[in-house]
Amino acid sequence: MNETPEILSTKALLASGAAISLSGAALFLALPATDSPVYFFAAPFYLVPVIILSLLAIAAGRLGKPAIALASWASATTFFCFGCFEIVYSWLPAVASGIKPDSAQMLFLRELIAYGGNRSLQIMPIGLLALMLAWQLKSLWRHRLKAGNPAAETTVLGEQEKMSWKRASVRISFYLALVSVAFILAKGTAGWHSGKIALFSARVAGGAANSLVEELLFRGLLQPVFEISMGPGAANLLQAAFFSIIHYGFIETLSFAEIWPELVKFFLYLGIGLFLGRAARETDGLLIPWLFHFFITSAIWLTLSSS
Repeated sequence: MNETPEILSTKALLASGAAISLSGAALFLALPATDSPVYFFAAPFYLVPVIILSLLAIAAGRLGKPAIALASWASATTFFCFGCFEIVYSWLPAVASGIKPDSAQMLFLRELIAYGGNRSLQIMPIGLLALMLAWQLKSLWRHRLKAGNPAAETTVLGEQEKMSWKRASVRISFYLALVSVAFILAKGTAGWHSGKIALFSARVAGGAANSLVEELLFRGLLQPVFEISMGPGAANLLQAAFFSIIHYGFIETLSFAEIWPELVKFFLYLGIGLFLGRAARETDGLLIPWLFHFFITSAIWLTLSSS
């Protein structure tokens, strides 16, 4: 873009940054329930990225860097919304803990609530984020909170194989299915008793919910907002980087044995995020990326359940 959008003016960024920083300081420190479990992090920890990213957005706005300003502001707002969610989560009862897995059916129900139901709670901060972005960006507001057009053409399988995403999805899914069947045959099915099947089924169902909320956040909200002030390639890379970072595992030491697996995982999720972002942009919606995300999540749970 040649001009800095009005929302990225220093005055607007200062007002917004000050509002979410001060509100976050008041809410995150005073309202969370004591001695309660956390969803991602304790609410006060969200203050640091909110303040740092707000200051970065203001500085970028003053320097005439709209891409950095908008990305930093949107990220600060995201952390603020999830910090608010941590407050709500701290007061919610642990429903699944009261379900005793004395049968495969009860194990399925408990795992479905603990995983799928728990992940679905992210609809709350994502909904708040959508409202804040729409209110602040006004006429600039862009999103992909829709199914999109699966018939849109793509060259994801090669420049010489232009086809619809619907057809490409069938081909890629077929390859994934072949790999999954081969994996099951290689590992064997002797250990697949009723309890294990129930656990895997619940995790697959929960994976559908988890995949949807992540698509709503990264490809539905953040990616199109980033595209307001930067090219589609840069916006896709940025959302994919954020998507990869949230799957980062905590490293206790700086040993190669701990760093290397996390580094491999970072680039793996970065590649997945780039692919899903491309699918979202080319179809202008979330149906195709959500289906692929679900297939990948199911494959991961298959690997874990069979190990």
